[in-house]
Amino acid sequence: MADPYDIHKVRNIGIIAHIDAGKTTLTERILFYTGKIHKMGEVHEGTAEMDWMDQERERGITITAAATTVFWRGHQINIVDTPGHVDFTVEVERSLRVLDGAIVIFSGVEGVESQSETVWRQADRYGVPRIAFINKLDRFEADFSRAFADIAEKLGAVAIPLVFPWRDSEGNLLGMIDLLRFRAIKWDPATQGREFHFYPVPKDLEEEARAWQEKLWEILSEASDEIAELYLSGKEIPEELALRVLREVTIKRLWVPVLGGSAYEKIGVQPVLDAVVDFLPSPLDIPPARGTALDGKTPLVRKPLPEEPFSALVFKVFTDPYADRLLYTRIYSGTLKEGQIVLNATQGTKARVTRLFRLHANKRTEMEEALAGDIVGLILSAPAYTGNTLCDPEHPILFEPISFPEPVVFLAVEPRSEKEEPALREALAKLAQEDPTFRVQDDEATGQILVGGMGELHLEVLLRRVREEFKVPHRVGKPLVVYKETLARPVEITEEFERVVGGKPQYAWIHMRFEPLPRGGGFEFLSEVPEEVLPKIFVEAVRRGVEGALAASPVAGFPVTDIRAILLSGKFKPLESTEAAFEAAGTQALRRALEEGGVLLLEPVAEGDIITPSEYLGEVVSDLGRRRGEIRAIQTRGAVDIIRCTLPVVETFGYATQLRSLTQGRAFHTLRAARYEVVPEDLAREVLRSRGYG
Repeated sequence: MADPYDIHKVRNIGIIAHIDAGKTTLTERILFYTGKIHKMGEVHEGTAEMDWMDQERERGITITAAATTVFWRGHQINIVDTPGHVDFTVEVERSLRVLDGAIVIFSGVEGVESQSETVWRQADRYGVPRIAFINKLDRFEADFSRAFADIAEKLGAVAIPLVFPWRDSEGNLLGMIDLLRFRAIKWDPATQGREFHFYPVPKDLEEEARAWQEKLWEILSEASDEIAELYLSGKEIPEELALRVLREVTIKRLWVPVLGGSAYEKIGVQPVLDAVVDFLPSPLDIPPARGTALDGKTPLVRKPLPEEPFSALVFKVFTDPYADRLLYTRIYSGTLKEGQIVLNATQGTKARVTRLFRLHANKRTEMEEALAGDIVGLILSAPAYTGNTLCDPEHPILFEPISFPEPVVFLAVEPRSEKEEPALREALAKLAQEDPTFRVQDDEATGQILVGGMGELHLEVLLRRVREEFKVPHRVGKPLVVYKETLARPVEITEEFERVVGGKPQYAWIHMRFEPLPRGGGFEFLSEVPEEVLPKIFVEAVRRGVEGALAASPVAGFPVTDIRAILLSGKFKPLESTEAAFEAAGTQALRRALEEGGVLLLEPVAEGDIITPSEYLGEVVSDLGRRRGEIRAIQTRGAVDIIRCTLPVVETFGYATQLRSLTQGRAFHTLRAARYEVVPEDLAREVLRSRGYG
């Protein structure tokens, strides 16, 4: 077992992939081979250790990120197994924010899929070094070469082959060829793959394996003059040198080592663990955590050392109906002990650490202390939320919070009886604290409770938890998408605010220009007025007024987006002008701009893949056309077609059921809300009429 104080031997990694690529199966094998569990669970049997929620076991998918700790070759590996379904992408987002490395799994059959691209870009955004594992190579339709090429072509990554499949003459997977050491490896099924043996590379594979090894040396030669010299002179390249260079290029995120096998058949798993130890960084190998003082401006740094002041980030909250809230926490610096007082720098409150845990799925083992670089669970004496910074009260620091997407789908939820409403609201509030993409609000027009999330499955899972975990029955309405509005054409507005409020005159005069922005542009505010003409506090008040009015358009009441507001000129009276007056003028200017410039209705649009047996391609494409879908590309992989497409989110409601009906249960989709686009004029009028406008 690793010395807990040896941070050099700590690895904080995530396992990320497209749904059904084999994340949880690989994790089960890792738990077994590291001695964490003594019997491997299976996803299809509902016995996977890390998928501990009832819904996960029933559906055969991971819904919530689960953490565990294993030991391999004297190294401590903290693992976060994340969901692959697009509705739960927030679990990947918040996990990557605190991880130092990742294993990205690709199916050897489908290659790089749409959600594979999504999680890869998420890892890019957080600067996470990664290794790749091409899974399912036991399947006859699997193609290692094609999946390997996909990584370069679709992800723009420089992939480094470390293995190659060893198959018999009939295409059965026997083991893997280790390209670095040029040997064949076969895993013993009698020991469930725990034992493996080395053999010379078979003669019939030698030429192809040499070609792959040449590719390995050519790539490494670009990173190391020493390797280049040995390679060009035909000399043997020492294993230690190759491993050192591979580690350097992986940590710098220049290249991605690629392994392969079959997690289900227990082939190729131990080399993945070796790669985690050999190539992925310890907390000391990555830049120190950066934050600010409590003023939000002064930069501060925390090195991952036990003697540094304590600092940590809460990246996940789990709510139990009957127990305290468990905080999944990454410790960036210092030491944390049970009973210690910490400052929640985000909330501005102090709390005592009442419990400290080592996590394993839904199990917890008490700890006395945790050190810099570790991932632990803890319970505090005061509330804390996802994205909160915890730190030493004497040495405060504030880390950048985790950003999350806005909900795109809402449902109306009603209690079965009036007396059950408080319990329903309490359960929904607890789940909203746990999941930052789950929103709860009241519909002002109907008085109903509205819940919002990333998709139908996301809301279905959470509302089932309300029924089963919190024991609160309820009724659910039909799903509604979150429409938005934007300005149709540029317009200039002059607005004068002159009133007497509470016996005091209030005055503001502004001249503004409003312009549409490209889709995804959000909101921009610019001022062309010199401060000597209009004081900065009044300019800021105008900005607040405009920004506040974006919440609801005066035309149809939807949120407003993709608009630029430019303050061209302004006038004030020293004794009569106030911030409130300029804020009101800004609000009214935006409202008039939308009324005079006209609005366009925007709807969320999903993008992703539909995977269908080829014999049903025609029916699926026709149905897509009826739903206003747009096909971007169609790829044929054996007997399966992959349709890359977009589809308005409103058309995805019930689509999974319809797709199964069209294909006798054999097709599925990975569509996720990606952006907003303009609704066709005739449909826009229909939407507005259905909402009581027009």
